[in-house]
Amino acid sequence: MNEQALLDLARDAAWAGGAIVEKHARHVTGKRVAFDEKGSSIDLVTAVDRDSEHAIVAVLRRSGIAIVAEESGGKAADAVWYVDPLDGTTNYAHGHPFCAISIALVVDGHPRLGVVHAPMLGVLFSGLSSGGATRRDLFRGLEHPLRVSSVGALGAALGATGFPYDRRTSEDNNFAAFAAVTKQSHGVLRCGSAALDLSLVADGTYDVYWERKLNPWDLAAGAALILSAGGTISDPWGGPFVPERGAIAASNGALHPALLEAIAPHQPERG
Repeated sequence: MNEQALLDLARDAAWAGGAIVEKHARHVTGKRVAFDEKGSSIDLVTAVDRDSEHAIVAVLRRSGIAIVAEESGGKAADAVWYVDPLDGTTNYAHGHPFCAISIALVVDGHPRLGVVHAPMLGVLFSGLSSGGATRRDLFRGLEHPLRVSSVGALGAALGATGFPYDRRTSEDNNFAAFAAVTKQSHGVLRCGSAALDLSLVADGTYDVYWERKLNPWDLAAGAALILSAGGTISDPWGGPFVPERGAIAASNGALHPALLEAIAPHQPERG
């Protein structure tokens, strides 16, 4: 299968997962989704995560490419699908619409394509890192090419970030970096879905984003979209972005040095 065919397959998989996510959402059923705790009391999982993943994986298997999914795991390979069947589970469990299906194809460590589908927002981001990504507004029937913003000063930027699941017990919790960038910018939002945060950098809504202590299925799809849209990605220390390390700094490109400088005093030594 060529890249376009693989992108079409990933979109089909995202539709399959999205249908399940939408069907069981609180504002559809009138009740909150039951959840279990995983690694901590703020790391949640629902039956919808698992059902969405099952539907997504069933579609992606047609490609014959290895699959690593959040709930069922898998073994990485030179070419691998990374699947997050419901990024933003905590939001979803409370009925917040900021959640998404995230699917990426990574080849030799490089994000090649990404699909991020937010059914409750009616938005589908998809494309190839080599170019041609779009944002589709499902409610209005509109589709636009993704392009990062042209903001050239951190003081005029809107950013996003997130905080790790161990933030209650670890001093390495991103709070200081959040405060530093907030003071220097128009603001930094914390919306609870890394895949959507990265997609919104790709479409020019956000100008910068950074986060650590994540997983490749959280980051790889959005990273592919940012590359397609003309943005810049690295790790938070300015080195190459490696999906498996779970850490990223992303920007419109022009702001990347300023972002790295702002967060540098608050990063631990690179492991």
